[in-house]
Amino acid sequence: MKSQRILALVKIQFKSLIRVPVTLFITLMLPIALTVIFGLAFGSVIIEDTGQSVFEFLVPGLFALSGLFMMIPVAQSFSEDREQGLLKRINTTPTTATEFIGSHLLSNMSMAILQVAIIGPLCLLMGYHSDGATAGIILAFVFMVIYSLSSIGFGLITATISKNAGAAAGIAWIFILPQQMLASGLYPLPDSTRVISMFMPLNYASDALTLLFNGVTLSNLRIWGDLVVLIIFSVVIVSAGILLFKKYGKA
Repeated sequence: MKSQRILALVKIQFKSLIRVPVTLFITLMLPIALTVIFGLAFGSVIIEDTGQSVFEFLVPGLFALSGLFMMIPVAQSFSEDREQGLLKRINTTPTTATEFIGSHLLSNMSMAILQVAIIGPLCLLMGYHSDGATAGIILAFVFMVIYSLSSIGFGLITATISKNAGAAAGIAWIFILPQQMLASGLYPLPDSTRVISMFMPLNYASDALTLLFNGVTLSNLRIWGDLVVLIIFSVVIVSAGILLFKKYGKA
């Protein structure tokens, strides 16, 4: 596997992102817009039990949610590449399928880091105050990068079963909505519903980010338990996505 070819493909992915305003909006502007809207709407609404504003309570979930929306551009990108015959042309070049998919993984994981780098300062500007230590904030970046792998995996699965890029954007919501409603931490849930969220990777990213941003020390085993489970989910989902797309999604 040639690193030069992967880096060249990563550059192509970023150029494609810039050329397509809708994809850029979903990847970057939608999380930013949600942060601003929630900040303006709930920044001054105080929760009596904790003294936090509702916005401060929602921030960890907003961080986690930003990685969730990556499914749509990933699914659309792979679907478009298939429609345009790029995948078939790649088979006639020295570039392997592994290198091609690897470039997508790197480019989208980079976007996850960029999302956090933008949303973090924006939340501070909107009045958010984190009690987390520097090491905890760094670990939050790690959680987001790992979680982005599961979103990429779901994006690959979506592209596999979609006939075109337009259909991929719609089908992706089958994976997005349940996690958004049940596992993002944005909505209070009864215990019976929380059981369902245990089977969703976003649940563990959101839970860990909440602990880290609220100043829980890194010695807390719950954080590391979330990390282990999230890694397992992400590896399984992205591996399934790669295998399914290689086998059924390149026609």
